[in-house]
Amino acid sequence: MKKPIVAGFDFDGVIAYNPARLARKPIAFFKRNVLGMRRVRFFVPKTPIEKAFWSLAHETSMFPSMGSSQLKHLVREGKVEAHLLTSRFGFLEPNLLRFLRFWGLADVFTTITLNHHEEQPHEFKARMVKKNKFAYFVEDNWDIVSHLRKQKLKTEVHWIYNLFDRTKEYPYKYPYLAKSLERIVSLEKIKA
Repeated sequence: MKKPIVAGFDFDGVIAYNPARLARKPIAFFKRNVLGMRRVRFFVPKTPIEKAFWSLAHETSMFPSMGSSQLKHLVREGKVEAHLLTSRFGFLEPNLLRFLRFWGLADVFTTITLNHHEEQPHEFKARMVKKNKFAYFVEDNWDIVSHLRKQKLKTEVHWIYNLFDRTKEYPYKYPYLAKSLERIVSLEKIKA
């Protein structure tokens, strides 16, 4: 039997549909053009109030994305070994696990990795993608995709774009998870 494709998946915006991701472009514009922030930096909540707000904001990931049932099927067939790699901070783990159990996705992933040490998300993901040697990694945040691309990883990074970013040029961009999975499976068939 052929070995499964080892692939990593972000959670918010990839496995879970998150309508709040549409706010990323205006926020990035504000950070760059009003605040003059050119380096990629993500907010890390520290106080109980910040963490409560952050937890509430992450509840916007309410439904599985288009393609999550396809991923379940590919895992069951032994075609994909799926790893969940999210930059969600450790205090959000109960919310994440509740979502996965509720939607029947908890057993899909060989590993579930969160950002327990509150690293910058782009740096955390780069380190973990490199460590895990994924053949593919599916991410929806353009800043993280751009950072991973600069790392010259052997991993093919797929980008799930949103409405505002759809005009950006990128060779592996898809509107939702199902399209990324179709590409991964077709590439693997060509290699076989």
